[in-house]
Amino acid sequence: MSSGLWIGPRSYPQAPVWSLLPPIEGSVALALYGALFALAALAVIIPRARWPIAGFLIIMMAFCLADQTRWQPWVFQYSFLLMVVGLARGGSAAPADDLQTLNLARLVIVFTYVFSGLQKINLNFMEHEFSWIITPITSLFPAVATPLDALGFLVPFVQVAFAVGLLTRRFRRASLVVAVGMHVFILAMFGPLGLNWNDIVWPWTAAMAVFDVLLFSGTDDFIWRDIVWNVRDLRHGAAVALFVVLPVLSFFNLWDSYLSSALYSGNLTEAQIYLSDLGAASTPDNVRPYLVHTSENTNVLNLQRWAIEDLNVTPYAETRIFKIIAGDLCRALPDSNQLVLVVKEQRLFFSRPEIGFRCSQL
Repeated sequence: MSSGLWIGPRSYPQAPVWSLLPPIEGSVALALYGALFALAALAVIIPRARWPIAGFLIIMMAFCLADQTRWQPWVFQYSFLLMVVGLARGGSAAPADDLQTLNLARLVIVFTYVFSGLQKINLNFMEHEFSWIITPITSLFPAVATPLDALGFLVPFVQVAFAVGLLTRRFRRASLVVAVGMHVFILAMFGPLGLNWNDIVWPWTAAMAVFDVLLFSGTDDFIWRDIVWNVRDLRHGAAVALFVVLPVLSFFNLWDSYLSSALYSGNLTEAQIYLSDLGAASTPDNVRPYLVHTSENTNVLNLQRWAIEDLNVTPYAETRIFKIIAGDLCRALPDSNQLVLVVKEQRLFFSRPEIGFRCSQL
């Protein structure tokens, strides 16, 4: 569904972790992309498929080092879950290790919900983002717009509450119903009968509902300590670091938002590229369709529209990435003074005011 992100063709620039890394493109990209499918198939067929999973993750890592836009939330989550499964032990230790592997998956899912809820505690989500999400309902029934909009102030706290409830025996069943219901609602709003928007997250939303059912509706007798506390498993330490500790830093703009469950939270960095008429006329032909002439001598390149239409994913919402994208476009202009990148960093704490970057600053 996002083949352009991995193998092209694409007009949206790659944003490597290190500028000296060679891009992965052409026949090399095709070969690695095909290998992903072959290794995934082997991982399904072979019990304890460590080597196919390891090969899959190595290729994913190479792809992601070559382009940070590939660090989508679902790529991050799926890759870690595959790593957890791939490092599971076999033999006599298998039953106990299988239970620990399931508990690690439970930790990932629960804290994805916790931080997704916490990220939404901001007026941008409560007053604007949620109102946009429920547009399929309010456009059909305008009379319910006001009471439904008010639900936007409750959604973050409900999400944190059912996430915590999944860790308890008493409230697990009710929390599971709410969690699955939330994903059904999201699919209805974003799906083809709703906004028909960003279809790359549809299977992820459905998969999350399946994870909920598989992990929290079975007969396993576990309590919150089994999930949150296990000092003997290195995998557990990695899970706690990546899904519990580091996401806290995102509230202070010290860790990436997409690695902290902030998608569609209203708590993201946003950017626009502004070009003069001369600059717009000098942009590459494959970029020009994404430009919108907004006023005299002012043209806007909406990075979200560009990424979704070109790659079928949203931009990786970090200032450093937007500077790479704008810098690539600057190099294509005969006169670099015709472009300005404007970035606004929205965070739970220490949001930064809107700031502009000239090509000389990129």
